[in-house]
Amino acid sequence: MKKIASILLLYLLASPLFASEIKGKIVDAATNQPLDFATVAIFKQNDEAPLAGVSTDRNGNFSIPPVSDGKYVLRVSFVGYNTLNLPVLVAGKELNAGTLKLTESTKHLSEVQILGQGTQMRFEVDKKVFSVDQNIASAGGSATEVLQNIPSVNVDNEGNVSLRNSTNVEVWINGKPSGLTADNRAQVLQQMPAESIQEVEIMTNPSAKFNPEGTSGIINLVLKKNRKAGYYGSLSAGILYADGAKPGGSLGANINYSSSKIDAYLNIGTRAMNFDGKGNRHELNGTDTVSQLDQDYNMGRGFKGLFSRAGIDYHINDKHTLGLSGFGMFGSGYSVNDINYSSKNLVTGVERNYSRHNTGSGNRPSMNISLDHKYEIDKLGSNLVSSLSYSHHNRTNTETYVQTENAARTSDITQTTSGQNNELQLKVDYTKKFSANTRLEAGWQSTIQRRESPSSGHDNAMASPSRIDTAYFNAFNYNEQIHAAYATYGTRIDKFSVQGGLRAEYMVRSWDNTYYNSLSSLQTDRSNYKPRLQLFPSFYMTYTLPKNNELQLNFTRRINRPRGREINPFRNYSDSTNISFGNPDLSPELTSSLEFNYLKSWENHSLSASVFYQFTDDVMQNVRFVNNGVLENTTMNVTKSNNSGLELVAKNKFMKVINLTTSLNAHYNRMHAGSYTSLYNTSLVTITPEQDMFSWDGKIMANLILGKSTAAQITGNYSSPHLIAQGKETAEYSIDLGLRQTFLNRKLSLNLMVRDLLDSQKKTTITSGAGFYQRSENLFHGRLIGLTATYNFGNSKPKQDQKKKTENMDMNMESGGME
Repeated sequence: MKKIASILLLYLLASPLFASEIKGKIVDAATNQPLDFATVAIFKQNDEAPLAGVSTDRNGNFSIPPVSDGKYVLRVSFVGYNTLNLPVLVAGKELNAGTLKLTESTKHLSEVQILGQGTQMRFEVDKKVFSVDQNIASAGGSATEVLQNIPSVNVDNEGNVSLRNSTNVEVWINGKPSGLTADNRAQVLQQMPAESIQEVEIMTNPSAKFNPEGTSGIINLVLKKNRKAGYYGSLSAGILYADGAKPGGSLGANINYSSSKIDAYLNIGTRAMNFDGKGNRHELNGTDTVSQLDQDYNMGRGFKGLFSRAGIDYHINDKHTLGLSGFGMFGSGYSVNDINYSSKNLVTGVERNYSRHNTGSGNRPSMNISLDHKYEIDKLGSNLVSSLSYSHHNRTNTETYVQTENAARTSDITQTTSGQNNELQLKVDYTKKFSANTRLEAGWQSTIQRRESPSSGHDNAMASPSRIDTAYFNAFNYNEQIHAAYATYGTRIDKFSVQGGLRAEYMVRSWDNTYYNSLSSLQTDRSNYKPRLQLFPSFYMTYTLPKNNELQLNFTRRINRPRGREINPFRNYSDSTNISFGNPDLSPELTSSLEFNYLKSWENHSLSASVFYQFTDDVMQNVRFVNNGVLENTTMNVTKSNNSGLELVAKNKFMKVINLTTSLNAHYNRMHAGSYTSLYNTSLVTITPEQDMFSWDGKIMANLILGKSTAAQITGNYSSPHLIAQGKETAEYSIDLGLRQTFLNRKLSLNLMVRDLLDSQKKTTITSGAGFYQRSENLFHGRLIGLTATYNFGNSKPKQDQKKKTENMDMNMESGGME
């Protein structure tokens, strides 16, 4: 066995020595001008799958990595030009194909009526990619609306994102966490304009190269940054209206410039939104006696702010590119909640009626800046990429709680909270390509964070200086460092590809030497939090079958580390009948995931099927219990869970005017029994029973071409009931509509969107435990209507842009490379 392994390793490392490189240049046949970003692919004769694919550089030159001797077909394609197929013979030495000339298509763009849309879904080895720049149902909306239309992704009415029915997911921007956390990402995504997003990448089982945070995977938002000659841009304005709330609006502008040396862009936009919501809670609570609490509330929320992005790439030469980019958000928000309570003792009949009026206002400025450098080492595609980024997220919020009973004000408390998250990240990635089909990747990543969340409060009914209320004081600050190293190796032998990798992460976290608040009595010095070393392996096997069939098996291990409010023990009294606090003793979730994928492609259709199994230790869930007659809730490591399921994603094109994207997720979840001991009362133990449930959710998005300047989109969503600790969340469904009309040769467009057409997206949660039963329902906002006008301008030529380049390269590498 060792002899066989040695021979195989020798073959893999020596294979480039028995291969030949293919070089050449692509130019316009009429002008002899070089064509950059043209796609050049190499095929075996009578084979549909390319062995390798590259793009030409700014001078039209290309260099295909070495291939073994034999007969091949060289295929050159470029938008607006006829495809060139050239037979070539490789025989033991470098082959120079010379200057190849492409002729323009005889059908000029001005004579063609475009009655179709670009593909909205493509597949890569470790991810699915969804193009959303033409998503009509999200036009004028935010990143939240974009994600609601992505298969396998759900966003609830409070902005919480989940993937495959799990909220333990990482959301990135341009391949980086960018300082987004569970505490701030709902607000960041709501403020980010939909028009700034080019693609959404879904990685359910990312390789060891990527950060292992998020047990269900990574959602990466790829922001627009097209490369075209000259300059181009757009202006947009829109109005937005949520049922029952004041109208809002948006204004935006972007400009892009590109030359042989510089690529630059600037996006700026402002949004203002207002939402009205409502909800209710019904609780039965009893130990010696039984009491009933009915609560209903109305809430109003809103924000206004500015979102901006800018970046510049300087191409020092053909090998070195230096880039500087960043984004920032500035704005303010408000909230108004009116809560009415009615409680009754079912034994004595004693009733109590009271109300609570909560008002709040705050600011959430955020920024991220990144410095990047890319060094192209050789013509095979080996490179060294390094980046240094800094993120800062800040929030301040002041809330006043006024409680009234029998027309008398019984309490008047003002609480001020703030929080800062500062993150510095250094990342270096090295890729060595031995051939078109064999590569080694290695890298290092260090992330340093500082989180602060001080709070204070005072009783407005008391005279100074005694009005300070220590029950509302909190100082919870901590530092965190994560240092990681990884390596992956992959190769392809004929139809078979294999890739393996290992990532090692060392985490150090320390609390400041302080107390949390007077009620918690937790004054323990946690500055010596135990460091943790974790290993995260990944493994992929892919086999390409005839007639565009592909099989893939992969395994990964991932982690979900508790942060922010989950570990902050401060007790939140904004609802005195439902107190919440964090748990500083939480352990991270660890998930092992095995997934088998099948992909079949036809000319107008594609089908992806995934069977997956996940096993998770130390599952973190929200747990409720009764303490001295008051319902409290916190986060705890409840138990272990098993999650298995089937995911189907289909793309269908009918009659050139209808595109359907359909997804179906069916999963079985089993949560083992667990127990929790209260931080504040060690005699109070909460038991969570073993539960299991079969759940499913589906989504279908139909794009309709109604004419050369009219398009429509219809999206339907359904999610069945699913498990949570101590209960379940009931089914949800919604329908979204979009309509686009273009004018002035597509320079001007009007977009109408209607989100949640049926006003049906309510969230209902049912939980029960020792001494209580609770059913709550809330609707963050109802039907949302938006109208947006966009005007495009510029002098850019109809050349192949960066997005088209990426799509062509990915299509080539899906079948022939290790990308």
